[in-house]
Amino acid sequence: MKKQTITTAIILFLCTSAWAQKEYKIAKSSGKLHLNLHGAIIEGYKGNEIIFTSQRAPEEEDERAKGLQALSSSGYRDNTGLGINVTQNGQDIIVNMVGNRSVGDLLKIRVPEQLSLVFSNNQSVFADSLAIKNMKGEIEVSTSYNTVTLENNSGPMSVKALYRDVEARFGNDIKGPISIVSVYGHVDVALPTAVKANLTLSTGYGKLYAANDFDIAVSPPKHTATGTDDSSETATVEIEPRPTRRYTVAGVVPPAAPAAPEPARTITVNWLSHGGNKENIEGTINGGGLDLILKSTYKNVYLRTK
Repeated sequence: MKKQTITTAIILFLCTSAWAQKEYKIAKSSGKLHLNLHGAIIEGYKGNEIIFTSQRAPEEEDERAKGLQALSSSGYRDNTGLGINVTQNGQDIIVNMVGNRSVGDLLKIRVPEQLSLVFSNNQSVFADSLAIKNMKGEIEVSTSYNTVTLENNSGPMSVKALYRDVEARFGNDIKGPISIVSVYGHVDVALPTAVKANLTLSTGYGKLYAANDFDIAVSPPKHTATGTDDSSETATVEIEPRPTRRYTVAGVVPPAAPAAPEPARTITVNWLSHGGNKENIEGTINGGGLDLILKSTYKNVYLRTK
């Protein structure tokens, strides 16, 4: 029985070790990391390597696939063993998905904290969550279906989500500009009360909320037409020249005096698309500082203390 227990423990250890070795490293201490993935858990750290680690349990080996390489309709080949393709272009590291991944099968990526990060997933509806924390470099996120969670990142950052929520928690080290926007999801942001910012809060159909602890000086509203978004159009209308008029006096028709042709006139018309009652607040926190924009078109915007 004791021998059987030891054997089982050895097997479990070997399996665990094999799982732990499912990682891929690339040396990088500066530049930009481009991620075109379904989702990821990204964590900044003080190091000089980008480390990709698979979170999934080992799959049963396909005997028929031995000696073959996985292909994808995207044209990328798996050159890491983790179902991703990693290439380098100058100072940029570019990561693309290869094949399909199951829900919850997220890559964990440890990134040197000073690197810039770009995440994009605007084509696949098979999206998972995106979590980014402890990054000190610039962050850009553009996604349709990922729920986005940001924690203890410095910025600058630009985050755009279409269908999902964005939640962010900032520490004391914040660099602007910071723009966090969702169309159909809510935006929930926590900041230290001592932050100095030029603030814009906006929603088309939702509500705006802020903690009383913030010293927000609201700027007077601008007297302009407003709509549910900032979309506008310009039309140019061409007006034909007015025809020359001739008058008859006492039955005598005087000859028409030659006149220079009147040029066509143009009028430029600007208008905004209108809809619901848009809420837009501009102001400053603690006298102003970094630019901070928080917007949701259809849901609420929350600004709370950290």
